[in-house]
Amino acid sequence: MPPMPPVAVSIRVLLCVAVAGSAFGSPAAELPDLSSRAGEDWGAFLGPTGNGRSGFEGIAAPWPEAGPRVVWHVPLGEGYCAPAVSRGRLVIFDRAEGRMRTRCLEAETGRLVWEESYASDYRDTFGYDGGPRAAPVIHGDRVLTFGPEGRLECRALADGASLWHVETSRAYHVVQNFFGVGAAPLVVDVAEGAIVVVEVGGSRPGSTPPAPERLDLVKGLDSGLVAFDLATGRERWRSSSQLASYAAPVLARLDGKPRIVAWMRDELLVVEPVSGAVLAEFRWRADELFSAVAASPVVDRGRILLSECYGPGSVLLDAEGGDLREVWRSRRPRPRTALMAHWATPILHDGHVYGASGRHAGDAVVTCVDWATGAVAWAEPGLGRASMVLVDGHLVVLGEFGELVLVRAAPDAFHEVSRARLVGDDSMPLLAPPCWAAPIVARGLLFVRGAGRLVCVELAPR
Repeated sequence: MPPMPPVAVSIRVLLCVAVAGSAFGSPAAELPDLSSRAGEDWGAFLGPTGNGRSGFEGIAAPWPEAGPRVVWHVPLGEGYCAPAVSRGRLVIFDRAEGRMRTRCLEAETGRLVWEESYASDYRDTFGYDGGPRAAPVIHGDRVLTFGPEGRLECRALADGASLWHVETSRAYHVVQNFFGVGAAPLVVDVAEGAIVVVEVGGSRPGSTPPAPERLDLVKGLDSGLVAFDLATGRERWRSSSQLASYAAPVLARLDGKPRIVAWMRDELLVVEPVSGAVLAEFRWRADELFSAVAASPVVDRGRILLSECYGPGSVLLDAEGGDLREVWRSRRPRPRTALMAHWATPILHDGHVYGASGRHAGDAVVTCVDWATGAVAWAEPGLGRASMVLVDGHLVVLGEFGELVLVRAAPDAFHEVSRARLVGDDSMPLLAPPCWAAPIVARGLLFVRGAGRLVCVELAPR
């Protein structure tokens, strides 16, 4: 569809364009790299290749008896999202004293580089904390955050200056989702200039339900998925009447062409990134009103895996040829007999998918499932609704209650290599539940988040 008229954007965008000149568009290469290490950064949700995998090699395995070395740690406010790391800078998004706070820290030391914030009156419908759910994204010299109240903001990575912001909830009449905004932005480079794609889930005026939990009465309009110009914040296109989910959209190649794959509240969409045209749709969601879609799609060689925990479980789709056709779906899904991902996106490795399966902490298992058939290879209890990252042939698993486990990624069994509880100088645990943010790896450093704290851990041998 053609671009829609621009929505209201902070007037500071126009001022920045007018006075900043070349500084506004300065490439990341002009920023000094604060890291002393070579290697791969983790600037986007799900990592540099969008699949929860790190390219770092040479980790220390097994860990010492006391666990891997804690490099530094820092207190956090409210929130559940993972950080992002680029050019030796770590960006973390949280809430403190009623303000949504973005901090840039030196990734190797935890030293504060800059801090910015804005006031927010967000209140969670179901009583969870009021902090951000969507991970920040670093793209070139810019940082993107998407607050739970719907404020999409672009800042300069160098100093945190706000370049533009859009109050998406107000601009698109968004009825607050169960837990606010939760899906991270996706940056896509196209010929006309990079775009920021976000799940907005705009609705028709007058569709606010009589009770906040009755989201089944809310009807979408034309702004389920919206793309903004990365440089200016102006709307480039809007697409679909679907409401928003918590599953971040991903970029994939289907039929040899780049496509945005976005699992919205009810349906999976395959979207052309330049125009926003919806090319294919597939409904996959539990019929239960209070169900939620939160794990992102997993895409490989023209096939798309969707997994949820409230009812139908998983389905593998063949997306080649323009249609979405079922390859297999879960039969009588249960956490131990099928992959039923809650919010942690499963990871594909050598023909098998690894992830946490289960709606509740008590019944959840870490499991391995055959990609081609959906058959469960093994299921390991005890870590709750865990999150993980794949690095150097191993899964670094962060249990919901703060345990860190190193597991060799293999389909024949759960091969535990090491297990640790990270502690500070006072011997007190550093990771308190709930530990719901996915671990990330950048240049050999592991970053994990628990309630009130971010911890940096060394993965390379000492």
